[in-house]
Amino acid sequence: MSSDKNSAFLGRVFIGPVEIAGIAEGLAHGLCELGVDATVVLSTQHRFRYGSEKTSWLINFWQRLGAARNLVSRNKLMFKIFIVFFHGFWGWLVFLCSIRKYDVFIFLYGQTITNSGFELWLLRKAGRKIIFAGVGSDTRPPYIDGGRFSGKVEDELPDPACLVEQTRRCKERLILQERYASYWINSPAAAHFHERPFIGWPTMGVPRNLTVSNFENRREGGPVRILHSPSSPLAKGTPDILDAIERLRAQGYEIDLILIQNMPNYRVLQELQLCDFVIDQLYSDAPMAGFATEAAYYGKPAVVGGYFASVVGRLLAKDNIPPSLFVLPDDIESAIKRLITDRDFRLELGQNAREFVVNRWALSAIAMRFIRLLHDDVPEDWWCDPLIFCYLEGSGLQRERTRRLVASVI
Repeated sequence: MSSDKNSAFLGRVFIGPVEIAGIAEGLAHGLCELGVDATVVLSTQHRFRYGSEKTSWLINFWQRLGAARNLVSRNKLMFKIFIVFFHGFWGWLVFLCSIRKYDVFIFLYGQTITNSGFELWLLRKAGRKIIFAGVGSDTRPPYIDGGRFSGKVEDELPDPACLVEQTRRCKERLILQERYASYWINSPAAAHFHERPFIGWPTMGVPRNLTVSNFENRREGGPVRILHSPSSPLAKGTPDILDAIERLRAQGYEIDLILIQNMPNYRVLQELQLCDFVIDQLYSDAPMAGFATEAAYYGKPAVVGGYFASVVGRLLAKDNIPPSLFVLPDDIESAIKRLITDRDFRLELGQNAREFVVNRWALSAIAMRFIRLLHDDVPEDWWCDPLIFCYLEGSGLQRERTRRLVASVI
């Protein structure tokens, strides 16, 4: 298919109904730059205040109901039941409006407008293209998911019956979505429950709507300034990261650590301009997730810990591995030390990361790959076979706690 044909898609694209790390906004922006009518439609406003499209009164009221649903305590049981029912009912009104308006539906985090199989059946019957994009906990087996069950090794485990039930629901939801989806996009490290080939996120790229033209990447003098911004401190390994920093300080290294939690995204971006490098997390199953990607746009390298570091070179094509200092969790202290002491390496890694995101992961390049999906023009090497991936440690958990969770299921 020619590039001219690839860049021409005249249908309307729905992206939502949740926002994760700015992916929805970035993808919509990239598609719109290529002339595709793409709109982000969220069931609630994002807590980190990512930009969003102007919405109709129908969507605005749906978002207000969603916010109320999240705020109402379970202690107010009857009102909680009412608001959940009303939000779900309003979701069907949004769906009926959307199925008439949009030709393609890109759903994030395993969520749809009504979260029902009937909705997916109606979309397929109406000839709409459905694309699901997984972002971690929506498909990762719950027993290896620190986003659900983070904690120290010795902390109490969840009720095994509850864990098994969550696992069953996760698997059943994914299989239902595979049945109706035109395409599934997912990380190979979280694709254990897939039964059909899917497209890997590293091939598509992580879309972030950041335009950074002027930034300073050569701070002179003073302590090395390090930024850490965990969305979930336990799952991100923040206590162990702070311990590593204190050990390095005890060795005589001057470190100015900036810790940001529960702040709007614009505050994180402000601090990214001022730091020397970032520490993303300790138990990641991706060499460059959302925070590290944002840092790369400013030419700031990222230290990323994760058990996936031991297999990433075998499971992902070299061109699809973004530049970061991706190490095993036990090596996080030595990785931080290297970026503190080796300024030339730090600057080179930051520059390589920036070149990767502004070229390989440029919004226009990612959007063009999505447009190829919309035209069903999918290269053979984009596909991933779920049967060949054997990564078992998950994300957001120490390996020993993962073993305890798995043992409780068995």
